[in-house]
Parts: sequence; structure tokens; C-alpha cells
Amino acid sequence: MKLKTGLLFCALWLTALCPQFALAASSVLVWPVYQVIEADQQGSALWLENRGSYPVSLQVRVLSWQQQDQRDRYADQQDVIASPPFATVEPGKRQLIRLMRTVTVPAGREQSYRIVIDELPGSLPKEMQEHAGLQLQMRYLLPLFLDGEGLWTQERSDRKRDASTATRPQLSWTFSQREGKTWLTVRNQGVVHARLSNVFWGSSNKPEQASLRLSEGFLGYVLPGQKMSFPLPAKRQPSGGQTLYAQLADNTAPVAIQAAN
Repeated sequence: MKLKTGLLFCALWLTALCPQFALAASSVLVWPVYQVIEADQQGSALWLENRGSYPVSLQVRVLSWQQQDQRDRYADQQDVIASPPFATVEPGKRQLIRLMRTVTVPAGREQSYRIVIDELPGSLPKEMQEHAGLQLQMRYLLPLFLDGEGLWTQERSDRKRDASTATRPQLSWTFSQREGKTWLTVRNQGVVHARLSNVFWGSSNKPEQASLRLSEGFLGYVLPGQKMSFPLPAKRQPSGGQTLYAQLADNTAPVAIQAAN
């Protein structure tokens, strides 16, 4: 398999703004943008809606997602198939893309993927292309997780369950120095991913009382068994005795992350 690094980032920041619901850029609305397929599910649904005035052609791919040496790495795979892989969505219309798993994830494990949606060139009518100048094709980059038996990380409308039984990442943090900067390094020793947002140091989990804020929104993912680093603001470090907090799921309070021993 050919690994792909550093080519899937032009829409990543957009997904961070609305991780659970819909993502809109150009004339295309995409939802839901946070996808989990559990052990008892065969797949999930992804919707594309064209809110523009001309047809839009799109390609949908699913790549495997790993983190190595604190970098995201992607590769072709056949565990999850997007159907159809190509679609032309007429103005005012919606297109359903089915994400179907072809493998059974081992119990107690999670596998990570990225859904890549590319707007194909030439979507504009010919008479408009002559006057359009530089055309930017949008790329949407969405997370997808397959959960094995015994794991769950995302609420489901068809199943009521106690939120306290959800599988959570096991996180610790430390500082590191490189490139003349101080970095926050977060290690995930759990079996499911961590989605870090609203990250700050403080004496309580109230963001408005933060002594040093690293992000007000999405910061990044740390996959199971991996670590990732994030730069601190220039010449800023938290004062002694402060606790690191992060929001790990939407509509939940920030939780404390313990410093590494």
C-alpha cells in the first residue's frame, strides 16, 4: 500500500468547526461529518447536498489512517467502501453515499479512516469557465472510525445507553522542545481515538478561567497507542500547579488530563 502524507489538509480546519453535524464550503453541504460504524452496524450514510446553481461532480474515497512519528499517514484500503464513488449532484438535490464495511474489527479494538471528498474540475458550465478565472476545487476530509465489539464512542438515536459506559481514551501529557519551540505532547494509551478541542490550563474545568489557552476549538486527534505534539503560543507556558483540560466530545464539559509520570 502506498502511504500518503501531507496531501489531505486543505479542508481539515473546516471539519473542525462542526464535527458532528454539517460542513459547507463552495456550494456543497456535507453531513454528518463525524462517522462511527459500530460492531452491530454494516455501514453508515453520508449526504451531499448541492446548494449552488450548477451541477457539481464529486469523488468519494476512504483511506486508512494511521499516526507514525507524530504524523498522519494515509493509505489505500478495502475495509470500507464508498458507494457510489463518483456522483454528480444537480442544483438543489441531494446524493446519498453509503459507507459499507467489508471487515469485522477485532473485539475491543478501533480502526481509523479518512473520508476524502474531492470536487472534480470542470464542474462549471463551459460558458462560465471562460470567465471564472482561477477555480479552486474543494476537498473535504472527514474522520471515520470502526469500533469492535465492546466499544462505543458516539451516541446513537436508535439506542439508549448510559454515557458513563462509553469507551474513552486514556491520555497523559508532557512538554517537549524542538525547533526552538515548546510543544504539548499528548499520549493516548487507550483503545479509542481522542478528539481534542477547547484545550487549556487552569485551576478548574471552566474555560473562562483558563490561565493559558491552547485552542478554543478543535486542536487535533490522537489515535490509540500514539502521541501527537502541538506547539504552545510563543513565549508562553502554564504556571505551576495548573491542570490541563480538554473537551473530548461535543456538549460535554472539559476533563482533566494528567501529566505523565
